[in-house]
Amino acid sequence: MTLAKRNKTAAMGEFLLQAERCEKRGDFRSAFRSLLAGAVLGDNGCQANLGNYYASGKGTRKSLEKAAYWYKRAYRNGAGYAASNLAIDRRDAGDIRSAVFWFKRAIAQKDGDACILLARIYRARRGGRKVAVALLRRALRMKRNYITESGREEAESLLRELATAAH
Repeated sequence: MTLAKRNKTAAMGEFLLQAERCEKRGDFRSAFRSLLAGAVLGDNGCQANLGNYYASGKGTRKSLEKAAYWYKRAYRNGAGYAASNLAIDRRDAGDIRSAVFWFKRAIAQKDGDACILLARIYRARRGGRKVAVALLRRALRMKRNYITESGREEAESLLRELATAAH
């Protein structure tokens, strides 16, 4: 790695740390500006968090379009969880088709919690039980660093619920 690239990488990480410090103080506007600076430089963590800020309207005016833009940039730069964030926004907006598409992308990047969220969508569909069960089993087979503990517990609970409903 060249010295210039190392300096750029260090600067990007600093923007995320600075944003976290600002957020802890409740200064969301400054946190937003730090995330934007890091996002423009290509830091996928800053890009995904910037998407969260736009989606919630924290530190800036709410814009789901801008949130989607930054989630997609973060996803293309290696932050698979950004696809899940975008899927959640699409699901909440009622665009289930797009939500399914982005949840599948998140799952392809080994996001176990996305398996659970997608399983919920399939569980609600007529004839979707089999797909939901397969997604939940897939989530439970994932390594611990790909799924949260609460996600693992939820997957187990949903599997029990689906097994009970089948009988």
